[in-house]
Amino acid sequence: MNFFKRIAKLNSHNAIIKPLAGLGRSINRFYENRNHNASTNGELTVLQKLAQINPSVVFDVGANVGDYSLLASKACPGAKIYSFEPVHSTFELLKSNLAANNLSNVVAIEKGLYKENKKININIFTGDEHASIHELKGVDYAPIGQNVIEVAAGDSVIENLEIKSIDLLKLDVEGAEMDALQGFEMALQSRKIRAIQFEYGYINITSKVLLCDYYDFFKQY
Repeated sequence: MNFFKRIAKLNSHNAIIKPLAGLGRSINRFYENRNHNASTNGELTVLQKLAQINPSVVFDVGANVGDYSLLASKACPGAKIYSFEPVHSTFELLKSNLAANNLSNVVAIEKGLYKENKKININIFTGDEHASIHELKGVDYAPIGQNVIEVAAGDSVIENLEIKSIDLLKLDVEGAEMDALQGFEMALQSRKIRAIQFEYGYINITSKVLLCDYYDFFKQY
């Protein structure tokens, strides 16, 4: 194997080797399911496995227009899904989407989760896919404005909703995942959260929270 690696490296600009390398990268991305399609990137598989333990509560934090909540509701029909979306215009789309699908087990909450209870500015971008408290670096688009949103610590939300435990905490909050996790300090200490799924990607260039920081954070629990 080392022999072939050495040959490929010495001939990396060869007319045959170069396209083969590109094909290899494409196959690798396909194999690792690096996309936003829940049916192929592993998210649906996680929900289907979760269904086997009959979950009671799922938190969809950063619910956007509700696609993930819809999947969670169908995969785990016996669970109560709490969908958190802090941007008002997106929240209205979330409510409409849930109503159109007549889902009685999904509760939409116009709030973001953070390390404390407060109001905070969030950057708004074209389309509904992105809204972040961080300025996004390394992308070719800029925010079109800001909104003031309400955020709350997860521990206070758990207390207010009188939730005993969370079977799955899903976080997709555009770089503020660590901020949200820090708001669940008491819940994590008392082991009220069974599983956590969070997004880690290019926005972490801006937030400057590395994957090793998540490992350090979870070690204490």
